[in-house]
Amino acid sequence: MGLPVSKDDLIDAVETYVSSSTKKPNPFIANRPGRHWYEGFKRRHPDLTIRTPQHLSHKRADVTQEDLQDWFEEQKNYLSCKNLLDISPTRVFNCDETNVALCPKSNKILTKKGSLTAYKITDDIKLGITVLFMYSASGKRAPPAILFPYKEKLPRNIIAKIPTGWGVGISDNGWMTSELFYEYMTNVFYPWLLQEEIEFPVVLYLDNHSSHLTMPLVKFYREKKIEIIGLYPNSTHIMQPLDIAFFHPFKEVWKKTVTRWKTEKNMKELKKEDVGTVLKQTLESMQEEDIIKNGFRTTGLVPFNPNAVDYDILNKKKEKSKQPVSASHGESIDLHLQKFQDNLSEVSPGLLHRLEKDLPTGSWTGNLENKALFEYWYRLRSSKTDSCNLKKKTYDQE
Repeated sequence: MGLPVSKDDLIDAVETYVSSSTKKPNPFIANRPGRHWYEGFKRRHPDLTIRTPQHLSHKRADVTQEDLQDWFEEQKNYLSCKNLLDISPTRVFNCDETNVALCPKSNKILTKKGSLTAYKITDDIKLGITVLFMYSASGKRAPPAILFPYKEKLPRNIIAKIPTGWGVGISDNGWMTSELFYEYMTNVFYPWLLQEEIEFPVVLYLDNHSSHLTMPLVKFYREKKIEIIGLYPNSTHIMQPLDIAFFHPFKEVWKKTVTRWKTEKNMKELKKEDVGTVLKQTLESMQEEDIIKNGFRTTGLVPFNPNAVDYDILNKKKEKSKQPVSASHGESIDLHLQKFQDNLSEVSPGLLHRLEKDLPTGSWTGNLENKALFEYWYRLRSSKTDSCNLKKKTYDQE
């Protein structure tokens, strides 16, 4: 139902249960389970893990597998008619905007035992800027664009430190507008395509935000042979490569880069004029190419493969089946796992061995960029184990 259980939710439920039950002994102080009970609960249920939930609107949660498969079929027919279905990954792009905090949330810190508080002096934690990213399916980054919240012109000290070739703009709230997106496409992205000698036409996958699809933009797309493909509405959480693979590791690296920058410069806050420099350092310290390629492959866009999408994400509202796992289901897990491992071996032979190393603990200790890949692979392995155990249990019962 999209309503996951937190630690407090669990403890509240147990407290309510033992307080209202006359048949169960109540061993808790003030009727409420403490830390030791919670740690014991996790040990008794090793199949559970702690995750940060992704927030989904009801519209996003209502998207079905059939909706996306129909979308894939429509796009396959359209791209085939245009002879654009199997073009080079260098000609396929995805762009999206994200908010970048000037004061990212801090990691956990060391402090003296018994301390009631642990403060860190920062600038305005709500202050952020919008950054537009554009990547090809080959992993190559087109110049990004940074949008600042100014009502009039941008200060010269900020412009002076924007990396060469990057886009920069302003709006009242720092968000993307149709005018700013038009300026980016005409003055940054298209000239970059010409400079890089990218073959036309190119394909650009976009969400359906109003700033991306205006009459002047549509006219420009047609004149310059930029083929726009709108992703299925409310599905970018599983269909947009940048959402799937890039933004999370980027923001983790951004957080570390900002902290290091402020330490080295002995500064209490990241100034707006330094955003371009720090952003450039962040991107240069990431393995962008591998991350982006994984994003396009996982979303089934490049190579074009509807079966690559993890449709299980769409079943959040559906009650899980309590029936024994059938042989066909177990076989599908085996097939999917084998296919995943074969593809991974072709892309990065050593990575599969690295994944196997962290399997017993279920905790990834390698590069941050591969954490999501490990978690996906770990779920596959766990599903296979659960399937085998359940089939054995069913056989023994029979």
